[in-house]
Amino acid sequence: MANEYLMKEYELCFEQLRFYDTRQESLIKYLCSLTSAVATAQFAVYQLLHGATTQFLGWEGILSGLVFIGTALLFLAMLQNRLYFVFVARQLNAIRGYLMKVAAEGFEKNQMYTSTNFPALKPLSVHTFQLLGATLVSSLFAGASAYGLFSFLGCRLNIITAWVAFLVVLVVEAGGGMLHLHFQGGKTADSAIHHAKEEGRDLRPEQ
Repeated sequence: MANEYLMKEYELCFEQLRFYDTRQESLIKYLCSLTSAVATAQFAVYQLLHGATTQFLGWEGILSGLVFIGTALLFLAMLQNRLYFVFVARQLNAIRGYLMKVAAEGFEKNQMYTSTNFPALKPLSVHTFQLLGATLVSSLFAGASAYGLFSFLGCRLNIITAWVAFLVVLVVEAGGGMLHLHFQGGKTADSAIHHAKEEGRDLRPEQ
C-alpha cells in the first residue's frame, strides 16, 4: 500500500517537474518576444526620424522603463520557478532512492538520480544561464531607460547615468537571485515556500 502511494506521488511529481521545465521555456520565450519586439519598434522609429530627437528620447526612456519592469517581473517568475523545480526534483529523487532499496531487489545498476540535497544554485545549470541572460536583458533596458529620460531632461551625464543604472540592476538582480536560491534552496519546501518552522532537517548542499 505504501509503495502504491509512493508510485502515485512519483507520477504526479514527474508531471509537475515537466510543468516547471515547460514554464521556464515559456518565460524565456515571453522575455525574448517582448524585448525583441520593443527593440525593433524603437529602431524603426529611430530610422524614420533620421536620428534621436528629444521627443523620441523621452518616449524611448518611458517605453524602455516599462519593458525593464516587465523583464524584472519575468526574472522573478523564473527565479521562483527554479526553486519549485528543485523541490519537486528532490522529492522525485527521494522516492526513487527509497524504492530502489525496498522494491527493486537485485537491481544494482541504477542510472538515474537519487540525490536529495543538491543545491538550487548550480553555476553550470541551464536554468542559471537563463536567469543570467534575463538579468542582462533587464539591465540593458534599465540603462536604456535612464539614458533616454536623462537625455530628454537635458542631463549631460546621461551616458554615465545609463551605465550606473545598468550595473546597479545587474548586480541587484544577479546577486539577489543567487542569494535567494542559495538560502531558500537550503531549506525544506515548507519553510522556503510557506515559511513554516524548520524541524531540525538539514538540506544544505553537499560540500
